[in-house]
Amino acid sequence: MMAARRVYACAAALALLCSTPSASHVQRWSPSRSVFARSVSVRPMTSRASVSVEGTEPSLEQRSYAKAYATRLAQATGYLKPHMKQIASALKYAVEAHDGQTRRSGEPFVTHPIEVALILAGLRMDAATVIAGLLHDTVEDCEHVTIYDLRTRFGNEVARIVEGETKVSKLHTTGSKQFDQRMNTRAMLLAMAEDWRIIVVKLADRLHNMRTIGAMPIEKQVRVAAETLDVFVPLARTLGIKPLEDELRQLSLKTFALAIDVSIASHEAATALGRSTQLERLLEDDYVLRERRVKARLEEHRVIWDAHQLAWNVGMTPAL
Repeated sequence: MMAARRVYACAAALALLCSTPSASHVQRWSPSRSVFARSVSVRPMTSRASVSVEGTEPSLEQRSYAKAYATRLAQATGYLKPHMKQIASALKYAVEAHDGQTRRSGEPFVTHPIEVALILAGLRMDAATVIAGLLHDTVEDCEHVTIYDLRTRFGNEVARIVEGETKVSKLHTTGSKQFDQRMNTRAMLLAMAEDWRIIVVKLADRLHNMRTIGAMPIEKQVRVAAETLDVFVPLARTLGIKPLEDELRQLSLKTFALAIDVSIASHEAATALGRSTQLERLLEDDYVLRERRVKARLEEHRVIWDAHQLAWNVGMTPAL
């Protein structure tokens, strides 16, 4: 009963944070009400795709999303009880930063980083990684959020993971598909070699995008699925994160199977499955990656993940 009450209190607090864009409302929140009591006010932020919400109450849809996600996040992060306040603060920050942004599906954009955080919690990642999952798109997609802001507010570890993730997301666009893909994969590997948690956040990010890939145009679905098989599945396999490896592979193959243009899907699938992966080729052939010992570092990350998996008895289900 006491455990159920604690989860309810956590969920209620998270729901309040999600559904309240006003910092003053949070400041009036009584410190005796829950473990999320100590909340730092967040200055108003305007994202690139934001819309004004001043003077308006959260819609019924927003309240519903807030309540559902607050409950799930409270349950999923129960193992991080000493860090609940920071997680709640990060959730509020993400909701305000992404206010007004939507995904292709029409859902509020903030559902994506929350789902990424849930996947990370399912893998029993540490608090810094879960918080980075909540914030991983803020610097890239919200014009008034900087790495300095995140470092000041959430600490060096969170800022470093988000910065690595942001570097990975800045794609080369020279016009040469093959060159751009190679450079983007190289940049991703260089960033991820610095901290194994950056890799896990990126894999969780790709997993949720694959879960929701149906909102994309069919041609892009096939391209993303092929890239997932070519880069992200072998990356998860290299680290030994079998839950992510298996689901990423299954979702990619499902995308090929459901593609409307069977000829395109068959060609991409044959290309992705019938040769060594781009990841394998780059690790062997790329001079920069060899000089930085990226392959050796990935193997070291594999040892860290194996120890983490053993300590937490991480199962086959990566998210609630």
